[in-house]
Amino acid sequence: MTTTSDRPARRSALAIGFVCVASGVLLAGCNLDIANPNAATEVNVLTTPAGVRALAVGLQGRWGNARADAVWIPGLVANELGVTNASLAPQRAFQRFPDASALTPLEDVNVDVLNFWSRHYQIVRTADELLASIEGVTLAPGTVSGVRALAFTMKAYAFGTLAEAWQQIPVNITGLESPFVDRAAALTATLELLAQARQTLDATPVSAEFTSQLLTPGIDLPNLVRAWQARYALAAGRNDQALAFANDVPPAATSEYRYATADQSPLWSVFSGLRYFSAQAALRTNAEAGDTRVARLFGPTPQASFGGSSIVPVLIFATQTEAYAMFTQDELTLIRAEALARLNRLPEALSRVNAVREGSGLAPRTALQLATQTALLDEIARQRRYSLFASGLAWADLRRFGRGAEARVSWLPYPLNERSGNPNTPPNP
Repeated sequence: MTTTSDRPARRSALAIGFVCVASGVLLAGCNLDIANPNAATEVNVLTTPAGVRALAVGLQGRWGNARADAVWIPGLVANELGVTNASLAPQRAFQRFPDASALTPLEDVNVDVLNFWSRHYQIVRTADELLASIEGVTLAPGTVSGVRALAFTMKAYAFGTLAEAWQQIPVNITGLESPFVDRAAALTATLELLAQARQTLDATPVSAEFTSQLLTPGIDLPNLVRAWQARYALAAGRNDQALAFANDVPPAATSEYRYATADQSPLWSVFSGLRYFSAQAALRTNAEAGDTRVARLFGPTPQASFGGSSIVPVLIFATQTEAYAMFTQDELTLIRAEALARLNRLPEALSRVNAVREGSGLAPRTALQLATQTALLDEIARQRRYSLFASGLAWADLRRFGRGAEARVSWLPYPLNERSGNPNTPPNP
């Protein structure tokens, strides 16, 4: 991890009031979890530059500590992961077992349903507090620009993530009775927020203060915005836009969330430290010979998960400070491939698929082998399964590729706390 020694420590010190301890992510709610994340009737407004700076750092801390929920829950639901520990009944409820009789009911009182929901709405609330406060304090224009764009971006991600897990979500937080909108409207709101972030950055480039003191090391904010525009435009079925946004990201661009010794990765905790989750062994046994991703992602020794499926160890997230990729070039290439395939531009789509295959040690496919749109989309889905393993995108992929029946459930239930506090909450699926 290439950072100066003081920056991770500064992030942890400032974020301590805003984030949960990573090792407790599966065991209890953060002490800032509130009974109904939409219950607040007003947004706290900060009046000092120091307060705004600390909250901007804390917003990123909230995002970093919400990664575990956003990765393992979709991974279990999409049959990407399996539970290793018999004592984890709340977590087993998300897993799809080979034997339906072994299913643990997925209920609205499940603590991890609440954690997934509330931690992402805490991101939304913190972003709203920043947006309400930033114009009332004295900061350099480029710092204001950076903070505003960061708030728009993180809020957008929270909505985009929630929209892939719940059929309807609130996007206009008005208090106890916040209205719900359907997935299409939620993705529209996500894209509108990302557009605001991009316009803000284009109008006023960020300051050195924002980049060096407020932005978490490893995040390339302008290219992160573009990459997430591509991701959520694809989710919304806006294929022309997804292609254009993906093409806006330079081929060498990266963006990652870096953890530190004092701010440990919750993904390390659940995959390596506590070893709660492993990969479905079928991902290893069904892989093409020569695929270099397999040895990087999956251990060789299978074991039985609780419920009957065979699982193998996950080799990534092996250290407490291993970064989480916020987007990758493989994802962008596969977004281009999928958008082109859905636009029936098959030769162009094939070339993008082959770029990922060749980068993974596999021979290119021919136009004869992938002659139809259906065949190309099937291949794209397969490549996403490996290139984007444990990214949190597997469940959304099943839905988008028409394979939703393979998921444990179509949608998560609304937490009991939300249903009790907000009369607008839809019935549970």
